[in-house]
Amino acid sequence: MVNSLQQLLDYDENVERDFCLMFEVAVSEYGSLVMYPLKENGSNIPVTNENRQEYVELLIDYYLNKSILKQFEAFYHGFHSVCASNALLLLIPEELEVLICGAQECDLTDLAKITTYDNCRSDENFIKWFWEVVEELPVDKQRRLLLFVTGSDRMPVGGISEMTFKIGKLISNKFNINELLPMSHTCFNQLLLPPYPSKKILKEKLLIAIDHAEGFGIE
Repeated sequence: MVNSLQQLLDYDENVERDFCLMFEVAVSEYGSLVMYPLKENGSNIPVTNENRQEYVELLIDYYLNKSILKQFEAFYHGFHSVCASNALLLLIPEELEVLICGAQECDLTDLAKITTYDNCRSDENFIKWFWEVVEELPVDKQRRLLLFVTGSDRMPVGGISEMTFKIGKLISNKFNINELLPMSHTCFNQLLLPPYPSKKILKEKLLIAIDHAEGFGIE
């Protein structure tokens, strides 16, 4: 659509004759096409070389605003029923995004410092291997790990110091350790890690787990 509208604006010949457009847009309603006027009496106003800029602006306004007005109003009322505060007026859009979605930066350097352990110790081999693997992961994989454990690939406002992170030992009497994949409880930011016998196996299983994780963060 962007290219089509730009072509319309750049067209050097007779727009009214060659494009045959009116100030209206086709809208699908219950399987049928309905013509929606972009301005008063728009269905009877042809788009010409002189008014094509206005047509493009009205069309953009329709698609970005008017066509989703009902949905936006529902979202607006829902959002303000949860975040009903005049303090929101003090925020610019970028600041509000950080509060809702978390920080975009992903630095897991200090994650080990705030981690607590359940049924295991930080000096056990599989725990040491885990942190070595985390340091070796590229940023996109570190995000996947964060998503796998917390449900969101973003840091909370304030960074790592504002979050909790727990690692527990995963043991099964039914399966061989090498067959188990890491598990997580996103409600508690908890990673359940089997005590793998080698760093290689740990990395392989961890990557399988995080590459198939689905979270609930707002992106």
